[in-house]
Amino acid sequence: MESGQIKRNTEEVRRRLDEAVRLSGRPAGSVCLLAATKTRTPEEIRACIAAGIDACGENRAQELLEKLPLGAYTGKPVHFIGSFQTNKAHLLVGKVDMVESVGSMKAGAALGRLSAEKGIVTDILAEVNIGCEAEKAGVVPEKAAELCELLANTEGVRLRGIMAIPPAGEDGTPYFVRMRELFEALGKNLPAHFDTLSMGMSGDFEKAAREGATIVRVGTAIFGERNYGTKK
Repeated sequence: MESGQIKRNTEEVRRRLDEAVRLSGRPAGSVCLLAATKTRTPEEIRACIAAGIDACGENRAQELLEKLPLGAYTGKPVHFIGSFQTNKAHLLVGKVDMVESVGSMKAGAALGRLSAEKGIVTDILAEVNIGCEAEKAGVVPEKAAELCELLANTEGVRLRGIMAIPPAGEDGTPYFVRMRELFEALGKNLPAHFDTLSMGMSGDFEKAAREGATIVRVGTAIFGERNYGTKK
């Protein structure tokens, strides 16, 4: 997509997000607009950065590593938002600002060990399988407190909050409400830096913002439909 259209799309997404935040009674600017940049070119990514997104998110470790030296994300934090596999930890540690998809203690331990070896701390979110879907990664809501407590005490990582993707094809609102309630309950027993609730995508980011999201992950509404025919 040409940069002018990306700019217009980004500005419209920002306008809608700001309005949703206003209607929720929360402070302006309290929700991070993360551009989901899977399959997008460095030029497209730079266009949305120039238009005012807050962060970038990649789904694939190798794609992220290919774009980094090209300056695709310059000036903005980069999050890993794809399905996290422990054998990819060495590719991400020290390269990303946050890993949003830590769905198990095994995953958190791998990130923590490699981060500690490098003398850094990696921000992470615990992934919650809010719809209890068999094919999805993440911990079921009833196990979230146990996972979060373990991750909060893991050297090398800093648990910043939780994330989820509701079941496709369903109204996300009930799931967003449950995530907010879970986030608030967990926060009572976790450090003050447990402050991040990542949920909502192109089709429902306004609903997510109204229900308390602090990060929304928007791709299609900014860039249009993905082109999977081109290898990135």
